[in-house]
Amino acid sequence: MTSPHRQRPVDTRDTRDTRDTVACYYAADPARRPSCTLTATLRYGTVALCPSCNTARSTLGKGQTPVRLPAGAVFDVLGWVADAHQQLDTAEATLAAAVTRARQTGASWTVIGDQLGISRQGAQQRFTRHPTSANDTELHKDSTTTHTPEYKQNTDPTWGIT
Repeated sequence: MTSPHRQRPVDTRDTRDTRDTVACYYAADPARRPSCTLTATLRYGTVALCPSCNTARSTLGKGQTPVRLPAGAVFDVLGWVADAHQQLDTAEATLAAAVTRARQTGASWTVIGDQLGISRQGAQQRFTRHPTSANDTELHKDSTTTHTPEYKQNTDPTWGIT
């Protein structure tokens, strides 16, 4: 049985099935190609490029005849954001499950933190379950918080009058 939160492969090149739209090879790298127009119009072998990245290429596809791609809809950037967010949620759920299994099999927070490139304390704080509802808060109140005396307001109308 497949879980709905199962990790799916991440593909940053063709993230949307918007008719014949193909993303430029450099669409996922705005730092390297800030002028990328995102929608590919040419293909060199397996690499699809937008007009801007085609102009900026150095040796990619040299000696190959470019194949014109059919004109499709403009690349859906906001759809790409939504897909990336969904993939992030899926990846976080997968990571949380992996950490839970690692703890169940005896891995220490130090080892888990090392694998994630964070401290033991950072790993423990990130992956330790926190109460999410009023019932959970009541159940965990005595075990997770220290008791502090409550302030009681004085209701005597004559208090403080001399």
